[in-house]
Amino acid sequence: MLILMACIVIVGILGGGYYVSVSAVTGIVLTGVLFYRMYVKKRITAAWDLNMAAFAVLVFGYLLSCLWAVDSGMALMGVVKFLPLLLFYVLVSGLTDEREKMIASLPMLGCLMTAFSFVMMQFEVFEQWVSVAGRLSGFFQYPNTYALFMLICLILVMWRFDYKKIDWLDIVYGVAAVFGIIMSGSRTVFVLTAVAVIWVFAAKSSGKKVIISVLAAGAVVAVILAAVAGSAGILERFTNISFGASTFLGRILYVQDALPLILKHPFGLGYYGYYFIQQSVQTGVYTVVNAHNELIQILLDVGVIPAVFMGAAVLRSVFTKRTTDRNRIVLVIMILHSLFDYDFQFMAMGFVLILFLDMRNIKTQKVPVLTGTVVGLAGTAAAALSIVCGISDVCYTAGNYKASEKVYSGNTMAQLALLTKADKAEEMKSIAEKVIQDNKSVSLPYSALAQVAFADGDVERFTEYKLKAIELAPYQYEEYENYLDVLVYCNSLYLQAGDEAGARFCVEKAEEIPEMLEKVKENTSALGWKIVDRPQVTLSHENLEIIEDMRRRIDE
Repeated sequence: MLILMACIVIVGILGGGYYVSVSAVTGIVLTGVLFYRMYVKKRITAAWDLNMAAFAVLVFGYLLSCLWAVDSGMALMGVVKFLPLLLFYVLVSGLTDEREKMIASLPMLGCLMTAFSFVMMQFEVFEQWVSVAGRLSGFFQYPNTYALFMLICLILVMWRFDYKKIDWLDIVYGVAAVFGIIMSGSRTVFVLTAVAVIWVFAAKSSGKKVIISVLAAGAVVAVILAAVAGSAGILERFTNISFGASTFLGRILYVQDALPLILKHPFGLGYYGYYFIQQSVQTGVYTVVNAHNELIQILLDVGVIPAVFMGAAVLRSVFTKRTTDRNRIVLVIMILHSLFDYDFQFMAMGFVLILFLDMRNIKTQKVPVLTGTVVGLAGTAAAALSIVCGISDVCYTAGNYKASEKVYSGNTMAQLALLTKADKAEEMKSIAEKVIQDNKSVSLPYSALAQVAFADGDVERFTEYKLKAIELAPYQYEEYENYLDVLVYCNSLYLQAGDEAGARFCVEKAEEIPEMLEKVKENTSALGWKIVDRPQVTLSHENLEIIEDMRRRIDE
């Protein structure tokens, strides 16, 4: 139990377990615990049920997606990231009493995280680690998921509150939870807090007045503290809750654009596949790693089958009579929030979800030699993969992209970072070709090859690569301007050299640019015009005159 609890705490401290490197270390630790139970204890106690099947199918889905993923190298990193969920479930499902103790400790952990992160927020050197744009993010480094965790803590405190025997520590935990929710500025969690409070009041039959009084007092204290802390901007967020807000419409747009991808790729795109392919299918201006909807994200990553298994497992726990009202409230709140955010990309939240699931068919079984051998080999391979991917991710996060790529050449994000820093044509070409070999959906390497072709004086190759880059990222307006600038430059050189065919080629290509932007305008959805970042789909008057002047000169 202590090791599993330590995993939750440490993962929570280390960015909530968002990074692959944290998942890698966690996976190795949990694999070690599993090996201890299998080879020292000679037996394993676990819930052999739908939940375990769901997590197994999920992990296997990430592994299998490597065969057809947009980027197989990154897809393999997805296995490392989500493997700890399966391991944690296997290990914790056999600890019935201990699991309840772990749940009971969450409000204390939330209170400590809020206290430490709020203090750190006051110092500029630490502020970036615990806040985003003035919003408290705890150790998750993401305000919305931090707020969800604090809401879970609040539900637990409210549920166990006994007006006949007041636990003042719980009062402190409750105030800390409300304070954390307010300071996070999460409007979705703010709404869900109201839902959760009403639900808890309805489920509890006694002490309602006292609970309301205590909660109200805690809320007042929290608001005062928030005001004192200078959170006027945060409090203002709660007064601007609207279905017409850009952030809400943006989330709807992500899903709208993702649905055709799901229909086209029912077995998923692999880990990070959605991120890489997103620019070529989006109907508005945005760049997101995740679709801000966990169900949609699973469908995008690994397809329909794992999504159905995970959905069935969680919903069974929600609707079964075996689940307590407290656990049901927590599960529903987590599900509702996950439809608007990417909570379970944080490993800590995945562990919390597991704690509240209904676990069945708990059995203690001896480990057959053959099974032990297979699991041992698979675990060893997983540990080795975790070490490689984990080190690569650590190097990438630290900004040492060359070391990251050297440790694991399948880390496309490191390769793209190296490409942006490359200043020699030969280096740019080498990196770009390597990326394209592994991933043909990213525009940056094609843009880099266009630059190399221009340096070599190959206008036709430049045009080919630049048009491919624009095709993959049609909303990157600066690509159109760069394309036009080069065509204007080459047109002048061709005219000076008396090469009419070359000059005419440049003019014809330049005249296509307004038409290309017009197609982008036509493909932009209604939601794409309603979010803050609206597309730029027309050339400036100056650039249009330049194109006209190019035509005039070639006609003359």
